[in-house]
Amino acid sequence: MVELEHVDLTRLQAQQQREQLSASTRVDVLNRDGRRCRMCGRTSAVVELHVDHIVPVSRGGTNDMSNLQALCRDCNLGKSNRFVG
Repeated sequence: MVELEHVDLTRLQAQQQREQLSASTRVDVLNRDGRRCRMCGRTSAVVELHVDHIVPVSRGGTNDMSNLQALCRDCNLGKSNRFVG
């Protein structure tokens, strides 16, 4: 009997949804947020900005603009998959 490797479908679906975020949507989010991290306020002139899901995809969040925000790398990595509201 062959044992199948367990695949975390939620994580796989979340990764696929993040990958489906278009470049134009990323630019729209960064522009809407003034190219500034919404948590610490640092700008894209100083830090690398990421487009973050406010409600993580792994917890049911979507790619809708209202669920996306600009975060610097440090704030985004510190947030992980927690909902910070």
